[in-house]
Amino acid sequence: MTNNLTSQETRSCHARGEAISKNGRPIIRFEELPRDVLYTIVSKLPPKEFARTSILSSEWRCMWSACPRLTFDGVAVCKCDRAELHQHTEKFIHEVNAVLQKHHGMVVETLEVRIDFVDSLLVHHLNDWVAFAMSSRTKNLTLDLKPKKFWEYNDRYVFPFKLLDNGSISRLQHMQLSFVSLKPPSRFRGFPNLRKLHIQSLHVSNKDLEHVLSHCCNLVWLRIDRCDLNDELTVDGSLSHLLYLHVECCKLTKIKFHAVSLATFQYEGAFVPIDLSHSSKLQNAYIQLNEAVFQHVLTSLLVGLPNVQNLTLRIHWQHLEKQWLWDNPRKFSHLRHLQLFMFSHPKDVDKVLYSVSFLRATPFIEKLEVHFTGFHLWLADVGPRRQDFGHCKYNYLKNMCITGFKAARGQVEFLLHVVENAPALENVTINTNQQASKERWPYGGSGPPFEEAKRIAITSLSVALPQNVKFCVI
Repeated sequence: MTNNLTSQETRSCHARGEAISKNGRPIIRFEELPRDVLYTIVSKLPPKEFARTSILSSEWRCMWSACPRLTFDGVAVCKCDRAELHQHTEKFIHEVNAVLQKHHGMVVETLEVRIDFVDSLLVHHLNDWVAFAMSSRTKNLTLDLKPKKFWEYNDRYVFPFKLLDNGSISRLQHMQLSFVSLKPPSRFRGFPNLRKLHIQSLHVSNKDLEHVLSHCCNLVWLRIDRCDLNDELTVDGSLSHLLYLHVECCKLTKIKFHAVSLATFQYEGAFVPIDLSHSSKLQNAYIQLNEAVFQHVLTSLLVGLPNVQNLTLRIHWQHLEKQWLWDNPRKFSHLRHLQLFMFSHPKDVDKVLYSVSFLRATPFIEKLEVHFTGFHLWLADVGPRRQDFGHCKYNYLKNMCITGFKAARGQVEFLLHVVENAPALENVTINTNQQASKERWPYGGSGPPFEEAKRIAITSLSVALPQNVKFCVI
């Protein structure tokens, strides 16, 4: 037997316009494959690689259009203001159904639906659209149903887990669910290939949410915002691939994740315990709190984020305690860059120096930024002296930047404490302008005494700073 075509077969191939390879076999072009096979192949390509194929030929461009990314934004589709969107629900439904009908049987890489869920008429159609996504081998699914005034509505769209089979569950890689109710069945075993998940304003119990998240074993990126659990957000199951975690404006009592590879963590909301003690590779943490006692936050973060390398802390309604004797054995042994946003209330003007307690927990810090705000700090001559704190060496500190300097005694003493205990210091920058937030001078007249604050900074530090340190006052 031979694989070579006979001369008669070769002639018949030429007659049909088929190309023949050197070994006599007919050459089958990629676009000649069955459409369902083509859809399957191109749907597996990364978006950038898929886009590049469109320049190869007109056939490939046809394939690009045949495997589209469909986005339906209510405001854009109905050509109306957001406030009037609820009046155009039927038009939106008609437009979406018309487009999906044209793409029936095709692979659809991405399906995004953005419409205010204020009309129960949407429920049936949303189920149909999810079913379409599952049958179209969709990888990226967005259901952004949050109304503009979402707090005025209680009903949520119930996510139809019953429409998902093992194949469609495995294909999903990115999901955004907003203004949805999650009630997974007990047999649900998660989204095994989901890599990115954004959930917003969900109705879900902490038990169900933990059940879903703990079974997303390949999750890399996770954002949770405006989800009121009124309970702990705890995921004890290992999320070994999770690199990014963002929790914002949720009603919680605690956050705990077992995410050993986590690199970035962002949190905005009320002060609650945060346990990321297993995240040994945590590079960046951004913590923004509504209200808290500064020293209490420090103690909590030492327990919950012991491995963080770069930390930004902002407390909008900050309270300082008269506490400076630091005997806590815990330290941020990996922290290299600390950024503090310090808002000082009038009653705390005499306590500014107590914020040095944070520094005492950072023995290996290399870069320090402190951004002060609070106009009552201007030239305030109240508070303790640095001699009351004792010495604490910051042997690795090289760069320090202070903004919002108003020449308050606490600020001056803070600066001198750091300078006198940082032998490796190379750069010091002091800025009298406000960086932490926009602050207005409330007293009228000629405005804040910037020049006097600069003079005090120069006079106070010029003697204490070694000559080789680059010193700049703005």
